[in-house]
Amino acid sequence: MSKLLKQKLAAFFITAYRLTGFSVKKNLQPSDISHLKNIAIFSTTALGDFLLNTPAIAAIRKKYPDANITMVVHRRNALLVEGSDMFSDILYWDGKLNGVLKLVKALRPHHLDAVFLLHSRSPYDIVTATLANSEIIIKDVYYNDYLGRETFYLNPFLSVKGNKQTVDVHLIHKKAELLESIGINVPSLEMVIPVEYCPEKRNRRTVGIHLGASSEERCWPIESFAIVARQVLNKFSDIDIELIGGPTEIERNNQLIALLLPFSERVKNSAGKTNLKQLVEKIASFQCLVVGDTGPLHVAIAVKTPTVVMFRGMKHATGTRPLQDLALHKVIIAQEGLGIASIKPDDVLKGVCEILSID
Repeated sequence: MSKLLKQKLAAFFITAYRLTGFSVKKNLQPSDISHLKNIAIFSTTALGDFLLNTPAIAAIRKKYPDANITMVVHRRNALLVEGSDMFSDILYWDGKLNGVLKLVKALRPHHLDAVFLLHSRSPYDIVTATLANSEIIIKDVYYNDYLGRETFYLNPFLSVKGNKQTVDVHLIHKKAELLESIGINVPSLEMVIPVEYCPEKRNRRTVGIHLGASSEERCWPIESFAIVARQVLNKFSDIDIELIGGPTEIERNNQLIALLLPFSERVKNSAGKTNLKQLVEKIASFQCLVVGDTGPLHVAIAVKTPTVVMFRGMKHATGTRPLQDLALHKVIIAQEGLGIASIKPDDVLKGVCEILSID
C-alpha cells in the first residue's frame, strides 16, 4: 500500500469518526494552550530521533510543570525514560498499525488535552491521537510526509498545519519553531538524558569507536578506522580503545580488532554487551568518541563527551550535526556526492589527537 493511499484511508476514517461529534481545536493561539493539564508526547522512532526531541520535550515540561505528561516511545528506548521525573506515565508503541487500538485504549483514560507528535509514523500517529479524543493535535510534519505535494494531506486533522520547509533546517530548530509558533518557549537547544546516570569508572583513558550505522552508506570503512586506531594506540600509550554497538556489530568490531595487531590487547569489543542506560554511562566515560551519523553520536552530545563525527555530505549533516558545546566536537563532512568513504583517515586522526592532547 502506498504512503499516499494510507493517508487517504486515514483521512476517510478520521472524517467518519468526526461524525460522532469529535473535533480538533484548530488555528491555535498561545492562550489556547495556556492551561493544559493532560498531555501526551510521541517520539516513537530511533534513539537519535528521541534525543533530538529532548529540547522540545523539556520545553513542554517547563511550560506545564504541573501537567500529567504521558511519554509514548519505542520500547527500545525504555531505559531513557523509565523513572524520569519529566513524565507521569510511559507507554510503548512501535509505530505500526497493529498497535494503534491498544495504545488508544491506554491513552483514553488520561483525558488528553493535547498530543504532541514530535517524531512518529504518519498516518497512524494522527489516527491514534484522534481516537484518543485529544482536543489538540500538534505534529512536526517531516518533508517525506508531504509525498511530493505542496501541502500535507492530513493537515485538516491537525491543530497546526504542517509547514513544508524549502531549505534544510536542523531538527532541533524545526521543533523549537513549531512550539514557539503556539507560545511554548524553548529556552535551551541542548539535548538531555531524561534519567539519572553515572559515567562508568575507568582506570585508563579510553577512546570509544562506533563503526556501525542504520545503513551501509553511513558507515566509514573498517580499514580507515583501523588506520586511525593504530596511530592512536601507537601515539598514546595511556589510551585504550573500546568498540561499542549492538549485537549486529559484533563481527564488524572483531574485523577491526584483527587489523590492530599487535595492539589488540588494548582494544575491547563491547558490542551487544550493554543495555541502553549502560551504553549512556559508557559513552559518558570516554575521552572521545569516533562515530558517524547515528544514535551514539547524540548520546555523546547529550552527555558532553567530545566526538569526532563523520557525515556523508552537507545535506545529511545539516539536520543532525552538533548544536551545543561546539568546542567539544570535530565535525568532518564528506564532499557532496563522494560518500563517507572519501573522508581521509588523517583528518579523523587529527581531530582525535587534538581532543586527547587537550584532555
